[in-house]
Amino acid sequence: MTAAHGVDRIERDRVRSSSLVWIDAREAVIVRMQGDRARIERVESEVPAHHRATGHVRHEPTVRHGGGGPQTAGEAHRLEHLRQFVADIANRLPSGDPLLILGPGTVHERLAQHLSESDARHGRDRDIVCEPSLPLTDRQLVARGRRFAGVEPRRRTVGAYRWSAPQTHDRSGRTELPPRRVVDKPARARVESAPEE
Repeated sequence: MTAAHGVDRIERDRVRSSSLVWIDAREAVIVRMQGDRARIERVESEVPAHHRATGHVRHEPTVRHGGGGPQTAGEAHRLEHLRQFVADIANRLPSGDPLLILGPGTVHERLAQHLSESDARHGRDRDIVCEPSLPLTDRQLVARGRRFAGVEPRRRTVGAYRWSAPQTHDRSGRTELPPRRVVDKPARARVESAPEE
């Protein structure tokens, strides 16, 4: 490998670096894309579980119906742990990479807001995309990260197929690879019945 070729590969990898985060209140999964390689990091949170029932609710006569603050015990404590968890995840992310944030609920939106405010304070400019998402497997997260980074997905052939046909391109310039059988099946023999007399 020549030195110029190595520099070209380093430049290409630097251009294609991006990050993806899937986050909820229990854990975060960080996928760092560097060229066509992905590195996955899992971070467990210490955010206490969200209590659904509050037990007996005391009604204050001075507070209008429907007014007042949250009456659940420990909600302020939970929100403080959530704030610290979001700040920890934000500190683990590279500051210059484009970022895709996924997750259910509102925690992924909190992370996007925290990063936007931090970037504005520090004069940084990067693309932050925030989308709702159900839980995904590691392979699905890597595939989403590749698509976000603009890297072609890896193609694998399974069974009796291989990519041996000449390459064609669609309108956008992407390569279309129609599968072709390795072993062509013989045509089915048609059984014709003799005419009855």
